[in-house]
Amino acid sequence: MSGIKNIHLILLFSFGLCSLQNTAQNTKESEEGRKKISLDAVVAIASKSSLDAFKAKQQYGASYWQFRSFKASTLPKVGLELEPLTYNKSVLKRYDSENNIDVYRPQQNLNSYANISINQNIEATGATLFANSSFSRLANFGLIDSEDFTATPIQIGVIQPIMAFNRFKWAHKISPLQFERAKKQYLYELQDIKLKAVNYFFNWASASKRVELAQENVVSTQKLFNIGKKRYDLGSIEKDDVLNLELDVYNAETNLTQNKRELQKAEAELKLFLRDESPLYSVPELPELISDLQIDVKEATALAEANNPEIFNLKIKRMEAERDLDKVIKENRFDLSLRGSYGLNQNANTFRDAYGRLLEQQMIAIQMNIPILDWGERKGNIKTAKMNNEVSEIAVQQESDKLSQQLSLKIIDFNLQRQLVTVALRTSEISKSSYDVTEKRFLSGSIDLLRLTSARKAWQTASENYITSLYNYWKFYYEVQQLTLYDFQNKSTISKNFDEILEK
Repeated sequence: MSGIKNIHLILLFSFGLCSLQNTAQNTKESEEGRKKISLDAVVAIASKSSLDAFKAKQQYGASYWQFRSFKASTLPKVGLELEPLTYNKSVLKRYDSENNIDVYRPQQNLNSYANISINQNIEATGATLFANSSFSRLANFGLIDSEDFTATPIQIGVIQPIMAFNRFKWAHKISPLQFERAKKQYLYELQDIKLKAVNYFFNWASASKRVELAQENVVSTQKLFNIGKKRYDLGSIEKDDVLNLELDVYNAETNLTQNKRELQKAEAELKLFLRDESPLYSVPELPELISDLQIDVKEATALAEANNPEIFNLKIKRMEAERDLDKVIKENRFDLSLRGSYGLNQNANTFRDAYGRLLEQQMIAIQMNIPILDWGERKGNIKTAKMNNEVSEIAVQQESDKLSQQLSLKIIDFNLQRQLVTVALRTSEISKSSYDVTEKRFLSGSIDLLRLTSARKAWQTASENYITSLYNYWKFYYEVQQLTLYDFQNKSTISKNFDEILEK
């Protein structure tokens, strides 16, 4: 009788093992039937199609046109001012010199005016050069009709502040730095998009793995429950073991439903971020580690100093503080300016005579404004500006040190993460093998259900930990790449053809 019982147990063991293997094979074939999508593909889609990519492009576009406006401001400006026709009819109070009284007299006139001018700012000295040509006609109607023409065919001049704040010089220093920062900021934002893509991808991959494990768990618990009932009929296990196996089936089905919901949520978030349908019809393909990559802290720090937009921002802050100090110092002492012009003009009753027999027009003016007594107001303004400049210098240095420390910590995390990923992968493989062995021993009746459940949980936890460690590896990598704007895989500085960005 015991021999028949043993034969039944062996048959049950063989049947259960074959069923589980067939289920695992079917699950694997089902996954292979769906197209796989890699992390690189998701990152590429995000960099091209996401709303964040469009936003970064528009922000760069605003900076581009701001710089274009600055460049245009350095070129000569030509302006045309016209008043083709101004008609005026009114009654005005006038002084009657013969009778020494004020009287009201009607006035009616027609006026026309035109002026064309050219202005050019000089960066080196802060001067403004100008040239203009003007013409006006005034016609009076009333008791006495008259017509008067005034012409200034040419007038050239210069306005030169002496020892004054030169805003043109500072603009030429700061504006190119601001545009370079905008370029680096655009590249920085693209790296931030890649970081978001990594996060969404691994959320999706982790949810997919949990669903895969939950599906296997459902099938496994159902098969084990069916085998358990037959073993109970043979008297090889107790009733409470059968009940626990049935409870495992319900728990596994509930867990599968919850994980499917989390997977749908992860897919929806990824789709919304990418603005693309690809993930809905694919399965995530986990990336491999970058072969033998170890990042040197000194090298990365030098790259960050050359490429990071925050470094450019610190340079701009330092230069703006110097500019503000220079402005306060020069605006709080005596003012001296020189203005000079030379031209030709004439006034006549006819248009022809107005442009004939031209007279010279010359003007030189020196203007000074010297404070004599201000009770220390200007001195206080200068002292305040110097203190603010020193505070700004300290703040800039603190931000620079903070950036260097942040980069160093990210590099340490990345360099250590490779070993953690390797350990997590090996742990996952060992726990899977351990579970397979434990499952076979359970089917043969040599161990109890508690050890099988424990082995299953250890395998699932190790599988999830591997994905988490792999996520941290790529997250740290892209964070270092963002801070340095350097592609350590291809050993090249990250760049773009900025002339083509706004054309797309």
